[in-house]
Amino acid sequence: MSLNESAMIEINKSMALLEISGPDSERLLQGQLTCDVARLDDQHWIPGACCTAKGRMVANFVIARQGTRFLLRLPTAQAEALRQHLSRYAVFYKVSLSASSWLVRGLLESSDLEAGQICWQENSARLQWPDGRTELWGETVEGITLETEAWQLADIAAGVVWVETASRESWIPQHIHWDILGGVNFRKGCYTGQEVVARVQYLGKSKRQLATIQLADACHVDVLTPVMLGEKTIGEVASWCGNQGLVVLSQEPESGNVTLLGQTATLGNCSLAALDQPRSH
Repeated sequence: MSLNESAMIEINKSMALLEISGPDSERLLQGQLTCDVARLDDQHWIPGACCTAKGRMVANFVIARQGTRFLLRLPTAQAEALRQHLSRYAVFYKVSLSASSWLVRGLLESSDLEAGQICWQENSARLQWPDGRTELWGETVEGITLETEAWQLADIAAGVVWVETASRESWIPQHIHWDILGGVNFRKGCYTGQEVVARVQYLGKSKRQLATIQLADACHVDVLTPVMLGEKTIGEVASWCGNQGLVVLSQEPESGNVTLLGQTATLGNCSLAALDQPRSH
């Protein structure tokens, strides 16, 4: 299936690739990430996160591998933050951590790949999202680029939240449903923050839940802006674009008008499409 490169969305301004390579790269990442990279092959990608000892996410991302080389795609500002965080542990391993020179592009249409698959070429890669979107990574990607807003809106529709600078260490993976999307493997071995993440899972439903939110008109809303029920804060904004976004709720309002920035807001349920757990390589 040919891709419509003239309808390409440039998400390189908001997203970047962090490269981690070397003979010990898998060992380093397996001890730090919520996903099971030991079972990840070179034909699939998975979501994952890196947490503090308290289970709070430093960053979340999608990750793919080529042998001992791993690429993590995440918000640009977060790429350097995650590199610095992992560098604290990397001194004990034979690995290198660096910003990749590859660009990130997106298409709001499917390729010939199945959801969760990635196809590597000499200087590029193509991966398929469950909601029908296609991402392209590479040194050069031809095509006319469109505004990133369309990609951000697709993330919101898919229930995908990216930890940003403002929200770093604000949430555990379950708060943004990252576990439901396949970003946490509860059967893998120990990793930093696992005790907290696992405890929430085995105690049952998380006290915080992800929901959609919408205003009548488009406006700028910062991440972590409070969602109000009367004079009580019941949640905070996790992502925003135009007149809509995703919010992390600490409680579900039973009645009354929910407001955001003093405006009446409408809450809704998220539509989530999870990936299968990684395959053995």
